[in-house]
Amino acid sequence: MSKKYHHLLSPIKIGNTVFKNRLTAAPSKPHFLQGGEPYPTQAVITHYANKAKNGAALVTCSGAGAGHWNFQKPTGKYEPRREMAGHFDSFNLFDPLCQHMFSQLSEAIHFYGSKASLQIGAHPPTGLDVSTGIPSIAVFGDGGISTIGKEIPPSILDDLADDFAAQAVAAKECGFDMVFLHMSYRVTILGRFLSPLTNKRKDKYGGSLENQARFPIMVADRIKQKCGKDFLVEATVTGIDLPGGRTLEESIQLAKLLAGHFDLLHIKAGAIDPTHPTGFNLERTPFLYIAEAIKKSNPGIAIAAVGGFQDPDISEDAIASGKADFIAMARSWISNPDYGRKLYEGRSEDIVPCLRCNGCHRSSYADPWISVCAVNPVWGMEHMIDMMIQLPHDKKKVAVVGGGPAGMEAALVAAERGHRVTLYEKSSDLGGTLKKIENVSFKWPHRDFKNYLVRQVTKSNIKVCLNTEATPAVLKKEKYDAVIVALGAEPAEPPIPGVDGKNVVFATDVFGKESALGEKVVVIGGGEIGMETGMHLAEKSHKVTVLEMTDMPARDAVPIHYYIMFKEAWEKLPDFKPVVNARCTGITAKGVTYVDKDNRKHTIPADSVVIAVGMKAKNDAAIQFYGAADRFYMIGDCNIAGNIQKAMRSAFSTASSI
Repeated sequence: MSKKYHHLLSPIKIGNTVFKNRLTAAPSKPHFLQGGEPYPTQAVITHYANKAKNGAALVTCSGAGAGHWNFQKPTGKYEPRREMAGHFDSFNLFDPLCQHMFSQLSEAIHFYGSKASLQIGAHPPTGLDVSTGIPSIAVFGDGGISTIGKEIPPSILDDLADDFAAQAVAAKECGFDMVFLHMSYRVTILGRFLSPLTNKRKDKYGGSLENQARFPIMVADRIKQKCGKDFLVEATVTGIDLPGGRTLEESIQLAKLLAGHFDLLHIKAGAIDPTHPTGFNLERTPFLYIAEAIKKSNPGIAIAAVGGFQDPDISEDAIASGKADFIAMARSWISNPDYGRKLYEGRSEDIVPCLRCNGCHRSSYADPWISVCAVNPVWGMEHMIDMMIQLPHDKKKVAVVGGGPAGMEAALVAAERGHRVTLYEKSSDLGGTLKKIENVSFKWPHRDFKNYLVRQVTKSNIKVCLNTEATPAVLKKEKYDAVIVALGAEPAEPPIPGVDGKNVVFATDVFGKESALGEKVVVIGGGEIGMETGMHLAEKSHKVTVLEMTDMPARDAVPIHYYIMFKEAWEKLPDFKPVVNARCTGITAKGVTYVDKDNRKHTIPADSVVIAVGMKAKNDAAIQFYGAADRFYMIGDCNIAGNIQKAMRSAFSTASSI
């Protein structure tokens, strides 16, 4: 037991259920982990079991009831209508085959002494909503998105409560200890009852806070009636609603109303996207104060803090000082499959920082339909990674050329496999391109990640040669068995007249030299890098215009959760303006010309011009190292220019094959 995290790792009892620590794995899983199977596959079971294996006291599983296996009156049967509920699979909890696999899932979680919870949900028939005429972003009646509905009659509410309870009974029969109800963001029917923004009813289910809570309490009570008082019910609730919605003071009262009916409340933000904090949130746990206020009001119910929890010191303080009873996490278990084990061993310095990019939902619309993590190269492959990697036959002498993220990761993996590794870096310190952006305000997660990699290399037995430019001749002389080349990429130069002007600079050369640029800056290239570079310059008091050829700025950014917060961040900058459908036609000492989608010509005055149209791999330089050792590998951006996720997976997979 780690004395460092004594409170965080201490047991807690709710009712007659004992949880081994305060770490919970909030409902999440790789969205593309399995195909169309109508049951959780072994890949899903392995994913959730690993969270329990690595320390989570409570593992909440998504997928059952989140879809639309609705109880059909008057037939009394559950009709199979399997769709995607948002981006979560929906399984028929009443199908014997599905029950069999869910039973294996709960048993796998129990194997490690953890408790298993299953997210369930019931939805009204299509066209019905809490109130009439209230726009909805996601009321799932038939798997679609309903925009306007009519008020649900009380008789159907009773049926819905039965639906929830029937699913809870099935979950209990499958071995689950509790169920999870989604009641935040005004998304599900329960959440929409709890917000005055969506609940405009005049009957006993609307108006006062007590009336708004009446149906969620009915559901919880119905579950307890069918499953027994020792069967626990956890739920998410919005702590502070959007303007016009529930206030913090009212949420404190709500928690007290729900006590005795629910057993654990996860306190979330007022909207779904902010609950997934990004680097634009300079505070690491921006919603802890809400959970603290509710917890310290003595609500009579256990409280879980949610949103951005990865630093165990913050989590330890939250538990020790009575700000929360549990810490609910999703991305910490993604970036660190062994997160809990590191805490038990007191190794917080070995926790891999999450980039908060939300690429675990989907990296981009241009990438394949697979689940990936930027910093954990095996996430989404946990169920098969042991079959894909063989133990090394003998120890080899390995050279890694390039001290960026890919080079450091390859060196670390090769060293962990027992090889003798030398890492060559031509500059005075490790970090590659991440060194350039570490002082950008919203790139602090990347700085943390760079520092983590450097720290891991420093504490390893890797021989590091700084200020050393490796050459094929030098490596050949050292007689290495394998050479891994990670030279990175270089900026692409567009064929624009004037691109070689004295007032033109590449985006990679801006950082640390911002004061050398003029007041008015035009950035050519409005992808994610161009937009971020422009935002940084705007924060440094430059007046920035970004020109993007397509109809959408930062098209290559993570589309789910991240993009909207990215957009909100740039819209807050008064001296920052993206222009879309703009094809640059020329650069002069005084400005930039471009044509719009109607082929009309425009001129923008500019003191300085920044080029951000992409990167090109240094593969020609990398290929020169072929023959410097018995085996030759190219990884990361010098193979194919990409991003941190692609670089990390490339480095891991390559080094794992040596």
